[in-house]
Order: sequence, then structure tokens, then C-alpha cells
Amino acid sequence: MVMHAAPPTIDPARFAREESRVTGVLTLDQLPRLADILFDHEGSVSYEVAGYTTGNGQPALHIRLQANLGLCCQRCLERLPLQLDSERDVVLVAGAGEVAADDEEDDDIDTIPGVASLDLLDLIEQEVVLSLPMAPRHAENGCAAQPSAAVVAAADSPFSALAGLKSPPAGAKTH
Repeated sequence: MVMHAAPPTIDPARFAREESRVTGVLTLDQLPRLADILFDHEGSVSYEVAGYTTGNGQPALHIRLQANLGLCCQRCLERLPLQLDSERDVVLVAGAGEVAADDEEDDDIDTIPGVASLDLLDLIEQEVVLSLPMAPRHAENGCAAQPSAAVVAAADSPFSALAGLKSPPAGAKTH
């Protein structure tokens, strides 16, 4: 079994200023917040985090994730394979007030408050969770949960179940 080391905790301002780069592969067991979301623990997450400085001199991180995951289809409750390929830039700002001001200026820039220490494992896990679909489903024709014609017909009328109650059972005497 190959062991995958967790990404380091970094000083994000220094990481960005030095244009550092960290890459690696994580097993799904290293990402505990995904346990309840995933169908199984098959797969892994490849990551790359690169630091840079914006044109305004702010420290920023470019995060790239690639993963093969198994989600639970909300229609049939079977395994739904998902290939994740996500890229995002995050600008680190001085304080929470500056985050709100920057959000109003440009919706395409994600900002987080600058901190002295940033756990990259936690950041990567958050990015994976944010990249997942809210209600994963197979395509209409690719799902194992195909309703029968009777189920579809019954679903057409909310009163169809009452029709069975109205007629007497076979062989019963009516007065």
C-alpha cells in the first residue's frame, strides 16, 4: 500500500511571495469530511497549490484538483462515478471587512482572510466538497432506477390509489 503524505501547513503570504508550489496525491481516507458524501472510498485526489502575487500585490493561491470519486446517485442509490477537474484562485486579504469590499467589486475573485498559518489539507478538502454536485444523479437513461409503466401511470393521478379503495374486493357481497 502506498502511503500519501498530507500537504504541509504553510505561511500563505510567504508561500505566495516565494511563488512556492506543492503537489501530491491524497487517499480519500485522508479527507474525513467526504466520508458521508461518498459512496465508497475508492479513488484519490491529486492536488497542486501554487502561490503568486496579484497585480495589486496581494498574496494568492492557485488550487488545482483532479479526482476520481464515487458518489451516491440520488435516483437509484447506486454508485455514480465522478471525474473532478477543478481550478480556483483564492486571494488572501488583510481582514474580514476587506473580504466583503472585494466581493462587491468582482464576483470572479474568491477571497479569504489572510492568516499566519494555513492547513493545505483542510483547504483541499473544502475545495473538493465545494466542487461536488448538490444532488448527484445518473443521466436519465443511465440510471438503474427506471420506473415501471404502472408506477408512472399511478404517479399521473393522485387519486389512482383511492380508486382501489372504492371498488369492493372480488367475491365480496354488497348490500
